[in-house]
Amino acid sequence: MRPLEGITVLDFTQAYSGPYCAMNLADYGARVIKVERVDGGDQSRFWHPYAPNGNSGYFAIYNRNKEGIAVDLSAPEGKEVIKKLYSQVDVVLENFKYGTLDKLGVGYEEMKKVNPEIIFASITGFGQTGPLRTNTAYDNVIECMCGFMEMTGFPEDMPLRSGASVGDSYTGLTMALAIVLACYDKRRTGKGRRLDVAMLDTMFATIEDAVLAYALTGKQISRTGNAKPKEIVPYDAYSCADGFFATGINDETMWPDFCKAIGMPELEDDPRYATNDLRCENFESFTELMKSVLSEKTQDEIFESFARFDIPAAPTLDPLDAMDHPQIVERDMAIEFDDANVGPLKTFGIPVKFSRTPGRIKKSSPKLGENTVEVLTEAGFSRKEIEKLAEAGVIGVQEE
Repeated sequence: MRPLEGITVLDFTQAYSGPYCAMNLADYGARVIKVERVDGGDQSRFWHPYAPNGNSGYFAIYNRNKEGIAVDLSAPEGKEVIKKLYSQVDVVLENFKYGTLDKLGVGYEEMKKVNPEIIFASITGFGQTGPLRTNTAYDNVIECMCGFMEMTGFPEDMPLRSGASVGDSYTGLTMALAIVLACYDKRRTGKGRRLDVAMLDTMFATIEDAVLAYALTGKQISRTGNAKPKEIVPYDAYSCADGFFATGINDETMWPDFCKAIGMPELEDDPRYATNDLRCENFESFTELMKSVLSEKTQDEIFESFARFDIPAAPTLDPLDAMDHPQIVERDMAIEFDDANVGPLKTFGIPVKFSRTPGRIKKSSPKLGENTVEVLTEAGFSRKEIEKLAEAGVIGVQEE
């Protein structure tokens, strides 16, 4: 039995942050019933990259382990279907624009009448309160507004968004944690609640350097590339004979071994670099020295030498190289399975390793309306009622 078995989630989410949250819950055993539009489903079904059959790989990887139903929420009969499902689930998860479910008549206040103990979880760009609560947002908008983008990149260039959509994934994980906490507390108290997680809030909470620097010194800091020239030196990415690698030390006791690792033990007592404060003061000359010392060494040579002296270091790998790396492979983080929508698929595994009751992938992403009949039957609808709803276009069922 996996950790979240026995918890049922009605999942209204689409795009990335919400589906990623629900996927994590499903990976660890929650029953996740994904609700999609009858006409086309989740918007990410139309996001690149596409498999040869024309279906979205994006949708496939973030909707694994879920059941799928299709319901027209604008139809009165569709609202009644949802209200009936509300009485039978533990959690409702949504990432619609602020107030959307309320306008449809199936929001939290209505839901409490049906199921007072429900946990209603809302992911939005800006939250349920504040002057921007009705604004729409995607990851790049949030990264820009919270300061993350200003902190990313090199000082002489324009700010950069993260290479991966960390605003979406971090917000999804934050909400997954919130849901687990709420479920745990509900077991003790029997009470449900509203959960409000905003992308802006979660991403602002990651800007530790800038906030700390201003709070303690009154000074504003901006992007510094791969380095932390005012805080820790060395802590940077350097070029070498066959690419780049990253390294850093965060304790002065590591400095002598760093010097040995680069083949310059005499550098330990150099008056320009003997302490971290001195290395910060002389950051430019230190960086130039590292370039000259490391430019003739290969990534393998550097990695072997740094590992011997227990200095953190790694070559910069592209995602495909990372996927094939023995460490990733050994920990089942690059996996293959056959997805119902796109066919054979190689993707990421499950990061949290339990010594028992581990998470697992038991089901691929759902076809549109794949489980509508099954879920509505469980909810008490008769076969005739289901057929009538399908004929009226209120629900969608998977075509044979």
